[in-house]
Amino acid sequence: MTITNAAKKPVAKKPVAKKPVAKKPVAKQPVAVKAAAKVKPLKPAPLKQYKLLTGIDDSAFCERVCDHLKLGYELYGSPAITFNGKNNIVAQAIVLKKKHNKKKK
Repeated sequence: MTITNAAKKPVAKKPVAKKPVAKKPVAKQPVAVKAAAKVKPLKPAPLKQYKLLTGIDDSAFCERVCDHLKLGYELYGSPAITFNGKNNIVAQAIVLKKKHNKKKK
């Protein structure tokens, strides 16, 4: 017995519905800002009384220490140094200088 392929009928293709193309929103014209808008100045964050600066022993760390000294901090205690297998890690404690209140006579 021999098996023969039956003649295949061509399948009619279904029409593909086109998806609606989404239009890009048109850019809105900028709204005029009020000329007399008042902007509140931001209050600087209060300085912490004590900080421990840590980092890799390089010029950037030294610059951070100098920046804090300019802000009114002073060195507290000795610096510490350790080695993590790749870099020297340093630490320096700093404290905010106390303001001396002058008494009126």
